[in-house]
Order: sequence, then structure tokens, then C-alpha cells
Amino acid sequence: MRIRLCVIAALLSVGCGAASAADYTVGAIKIAQPWVRETPKGAKVGGGYMTITNTGTASDRLVGGATPAAGRFEIHLMSMDGGVMKMRQLENGIEIKPGETVELKPSGLHVMLMDLRQPLAKGAEIKGTLRFEKAGSVDVVFPVQAMGAGAPSKGHAGH
Repeated sequence: MRIRLCVIAALLSVGCGAASAADYTVGAIKIAQPWVRETPKGAKVGGGYMTITNTGTASDRLVGGATPAAGRFEIHLMSMDGGVMKMRQLENGIEIKPGETVELKPSGLHVMLMDLRQPLAKGAEIKGTLRFEKAGSVDVVFPVQAMGAGAPSKGHAGH
């Protein structure tokens, strides 16, 4: 009986999101749960996601970033146009108005890691820097989630 309880407890903890991303703050900007998706062998691009909240009284803008894992860090938008999925770079970044929360997620706003130096492997962590127009730069860690994964959970409290 005790062994069964231990196995059940272990399965529940895995199911509740063993990988949990951290939150970061720079000035009035709060970054919640940055993460990237695992990439297949040979892929040269990867996607990064997070939630950004502006707690200040003035607009700010995510204007770029960098990571040693990729040659370029770009901000992109995916959208549907006449039944066709289109993606374009947002050269002016993403505005975050006062009190606003912007979610970067698959099939929407996201960061593109271009010219990957190696595949992004599930369970790894990718260090990076986000650059905001007013708040400045902040170092973050992007946990690598499985291909097809959604945002990481916040552990048991998030369920």
C-alpha cells in the first residue's frame, strides 16, 4: 500500500508541472514564465513565449533581446489572413500600455530565436536578455518545454 501511495504521489507531481518558469521584474515591467519550445534536430529557429505586464503609469515597449543560443532574437506576430497563417517581424517591438498585460504565445505574438547554434532540448534552460525601451534590460531564463507544449504551469498552486 505504501509503495502505491508513493507511486501515485510521484505521478501527481509530474502531472502538475515539474518544470516551472520563474518571474522577473525590471522597472515597472513584470515578465511571467518565459519559456521556449523544444526544436527538432537541424532546426535553425525556435519560438519563445511569456506574459508581460506593465504596472507603471507610462507605456513601454519590448524592443529586442539576445541569447547565446541563437544568432538573432526577433519579435514576431503570427496571424490568419484569408485562411493563410502569416508571420511577420515587428521591427518596432511590442507596446505594453500602463496596466496592460500582453501574452506572447504560440500562434500569436512571440520571440523568434533565429540561427540556433544547437537544438533546444526539452528540460534544458536557455539564458537570455530582454530589452525594453524605458525599463531597460533584464536577464531571464527560458526553460525548454516539449514540442507542442503550452505554457509551463506554476506547480500545484496553479491547478
